[in-house]
Order: sequence, then C-alpha cells, then structure tokens
Amino acid sequence: MSIPSIKATSPAKFDPFIIRKTNYKIVNDHPIGVDILIPKSIKTGKRPLVVRFHGGFLVSGASLFPWFFPNWVLEFVTIQSAIVVSADYRLLPESSGKNILEDIVDLWNWVYNDLQTYLDIHESGLKVDFEHILVIGDSSGSYLALQSALTQPADSIKMLACLYPHVDVGSKQYNTKFEKNPFGTPMLPPEIVDAHVKATAPGAVVTSAIPPARIDVAISMVQNGRYLDFLGHDESLLPIEVIANVDRMPPMLVTHGRDDSVVPVGESERLVEVFRKKHPNTPVRLNIQPGDHGFDGEATPETEWLKEDISFIVEHWLA
Repeated sequence: MSIPSIKATSPAKFDPFIIRKTNYKIVNDHPIGVDILIPKSIKTGKRPLVVRFHGGFLVSGASLFPWFFPNWVLEFVTIQSAIVVSADYRLLPESSGKNILEDIVDLWNWVYNDLQTYLDIHESGLKVDFEHILVIGDSSGSYLALQSALTQPADSIKMLACLYPHVDVGSKQYNTKFEKNPFGTPMLPPEIVDAHVKATAPGAVVTSAIPPARIDVAISMVQNGRYLDFLGHDESLLPIEVIANVDRMPPMLVTHGRDDSVVPVGESERLVEVFRKKHPNTPVRLNIQPGDHGFDGEATPETEWLKEDISFIVEHWLA
C-alpha cells in the first residue's frame, strides 16, 4: 500500500464546500448523522443529487473521513454543480447487517421527504433534482450503494458507481479462515473481535469511527472467516445473489485495483459477470487499474484512465 498524500488525507479537501450537518434518525437515543455538501460555486435552481456511502468493512469509517472520500469524486461533483448527501450508519459488530439496511432505507426516506425542506430553510434557492440521482460508494460503501439500488423503487436511481466494491460478502474470502494480509497486515487473533464484543454494553450504538480505530476488529473478522457471523446470513444481505433475482438495475460503473489486498479484484469481476448475465441490456463498465485498495487516491477528473469513467457517469446520470 502506498502512503496517502497530504491532499488525500487532509480535511482541507472539503474547503470548496458548504457542509450542513443534521440527523436522519435516532436509535436508542443515539442520533445518526447525515452531511450535506454543497459546492460554494453551485448554481442556483434544480441541481442533481449524489448520495455517497463511505467504506470501512461496515465496522469503521465516517461520513467525512477525508482519506475514504476520493478527491476526484469531490472535484467531479463540484464541476457538475451537484448536491451531495453523505451519511453515517450503524456499524458492526454492535449492530447487525439488518440494522444497517434499516438505516439505509430510513436515509432514503429522509432524502425524499426531508432533504428539500432542510435546504429550503438553510440554502434557499436550491432545489433537488430527484430525476438525476447518482449513488456512489467506496469499498463497503459500495455494498450500501448496491443495496440502495436493490431496495429503492426501480428507475429512482439513475446511475450507480462502485469503487473497489466489497460486495461479495458471502464468499470464502470473508467466511473462511486462511492467510490473507490486507495492506500487509499479519494474521490477527480472533480474540480481538471477542474482546471487543465482550466489552460492548447491551444496546450500544456506534455510527462512526475514525480509522485506524476498529480497523483491527474488521481485519480480524475477515482473516478468521467470521464476517457473516456479525453481518448476518439472510439472503437479503448478499447483494450479488439478490441482483440475479431483480428485474431492473441502473447503469453501473465498477473500478478496482488489480493488486487489491483488501477486496480481491475477482469480487468486481464476479459482480459484473452476474450483472451482465441478468441485465444484458443495462450498461455496465468495469475498469481495472494497477494498484491496491483505494488506488484512485491521487486521481482527478483529468486523470487519463478515469476520463472514460467520468464520461460514462455523466452519460447515464445526467442524460
């Protein structure tokens, strides 16, 4: 893994935005937050919407953790003068996969029912164009982006972008113990997870954690093949299987690093294979580039390998 640049990790990357913070639900007296990012250069009137989900194995991460928010995405939405919604959600292992999916459904309800009212109060003159919604996720954020496409009404999402997606959660990679070294991490003992669970108070709700916090818990889960023990085994939690049973999906972009040590590139290849088999007439683009997990950390919308991906997004999101 290459060391991320100051640009990739600095909160200054959010300086071009007005950031509004609110909550979209409360669980056990714990508010779950949502951030609305509005480019300072945004045009008034009706603007397209981006709903973005952060990664972290569904165990760690936060809505505005800079390293997990690709620079090119921020620059791209600024160019497109788009409104961005980026939310937190309940995390494993304190909560289950079903709990997380409940949060995603509730977030979408908030987007459709409350976002415009919130903007009318705080950013008058801006209107959300609900006819042009792009959903984007990085790593396990792609799991939630994909689940959004599977659970929201057909055609409500115009375009889906999955960056190095952690979505094949039922595979041996996450549920069988064998040697695997995310970012070169040696095998960690299962007791790391056990101790964390033992120390968790009943009913505890955790919705954000700034890495490296809890990353050891996530890696131990994966290395020791215990991921579904905490996510859950219900078929609704396995999006690649669900794709094969739905009639409609939005166009989808998938990008992945060929040398990914966290989420094997074969995961994206299988996702696209299943997608194409079930939805042969729906556009899908797979772009595999050299690099490890988060390989696009230094990319901008002008980066050569990314230009066709940007055009693909614009074509299907804003048409």
